[in-house]
Amino acid sequence: MNKPYIIYVLLFVSMFFFVVTNSADRDPQFNRLNKEGDLYNSNDLASNHSPKNDFNDFILKEAYRVPLENIRNYTSLLSQQYGFNGSILVAKNGKILFEEHIGRKDLRLKDPIDSTSTYQLASVSKQFTASAILLLYQEGKLDLDDFATKYLPDFPYKNIKIRHLLNHTSGLPNYMYAAEKNWKSKTPPDNIAMLGLMNKLQMQAYFKPGDRFDYSNTGYFILASIVSKISNQSLGDFLDSRFFNPLNLTNTYVHDPNEPSKKEELVGFRRYGKSYIAIPFTVNDGVVGDKGVYSNASDLFKWNQSLTEHTILNDTILAKAFMPGKTNSGKIVPYGFGFRLKQETDTELVYHNGVWNGFSTTLRRYKGDDITIIILSNNSFNSITPISEKLHELSKDFSKYDPFVSFLENTNIYDINKLKDDLVNFADIPRDESVAIIEKIANIYNKQNARFVPHKYSEVSNPILVNQQYQTLLN
Repeated sequence: MNKPYIIYVLLFVSMFFFVVTNSADRDPQFNRLNKEGDLYNSNDLASNHSPKNDFNDFILKEAYRVPLENIRNYTSLLSQQYGFNGSILVAKNGKILFEEHIGRKDLRLKDPIDSTSTYQLASVSKQFTASAILLLYQEGKLDLDDFATKYLPDFPYKNIKIRHLLNHTSGLPNYMYAAEKNWKSKTPPDNIAMLGLMNKLQMQAYFKPGDRFDYSNTGYFILASIVSKISNQSLGDFLDSRFFNPLNLTNTYVHDPNEPSKKEELVGFRRYGKSYIAIPFTVNDGVVGDKGVYSNASDLFKWNQSLTEHTILNDTILAKAFMPGKTNSGKIVPYGFGFRLKQETDTELVYHNGVWNGFSTTLRRYKGDDITIIILSNNSFNSITPISEKLHELSKDFSKYDPFVSFLENTNIYDINKLKDDLVNFADIPRDESVAIIEKIANIYNKQNARFVPHKYSEVSNPILVNQQYQTLLN
């Protein structure tokens, strides 16, 4: 066989394999699967990206299609009706079902917000500070009933326990007032400088430690100072090494106003007439612990999952964060360690909101139905709470489909006779809707059989012929 002939054969074989391996990318239905079906793998803590996960994600997308469409219809109106600019994420049972980014990074320009855009979390940052304290407690390096002066000997406020700081019952004065009236340098004070200023000023405490609840940013900046004292690290370095890096929170960090802003870091805006103006950093932006953490929606979801799965903090330690505090008189305080606590009619809500320099944020976990809602905005948005509540109401419809989702993930959708018997168990879902969902899943599988080879359904000898019988299920 001469060389030119061999070359032609090799070229033909190469072209054949190129066509086969790339045909999936030209299939519009498969492209939609890539776009819509990849619901949460990129945000999954385990990062188990596999063909089976792709298929299971698509099952979720299809099975929850109706409630997801209702959520999407609602969020599509938020920009017009409420002026929303930011990111929204909704998760159920530890899996992201909805994530959308609405508006522009810079309200004066046209670049759209995307999944990597990072927001100042404002007071949502407090749960990171509290978790740092709990990690040190878990490691035996402090006790929650230690006095702050054990670690900050020059601190002029005696008899304040770490527990008081966590529960907002310390009675400490507002450090922000002290900075605004007494800080003279153009460079904002960091935690060390602010602690020095408070030690010098010795402002009057509001009340005896433990007497009542009074939300205190000062308390959380002092907690951050204690973390730094014990670890010999800044709060940012401690969180990086002990939480952010181990959890692969690649878009989460503690902001330093004296360092250049990161590429994806958003700026806060406020309305000025018919336009928006950027809000500059203030004298209080150098202090962290009460605020200062920047993140995005998917990283916050990973963080939330790490708490529910006890990835770093064990269940016994973390349970303390979700217990309400008490005053000296025994009055219950609806605040744990870095989290607000609220008992609603049908579920317990663990959450925190944040507002700072144009940023409005919330991270909410409804424990009863295992729904997580994250909203991040950078345009002085003031309707976080009602929108969160509306999204929760819409998300309750997922529960109606939960048994059907479990069924789809654990059944052979090509066994027509068994399907006829099983579908009667899902009376809450119209038969034509459930059949359409199953048929859609089968169509995607049939078109991309090679992509889902590891899936158990691939053992079916000729799934396309079986798929043609789905209409009999409507009878």
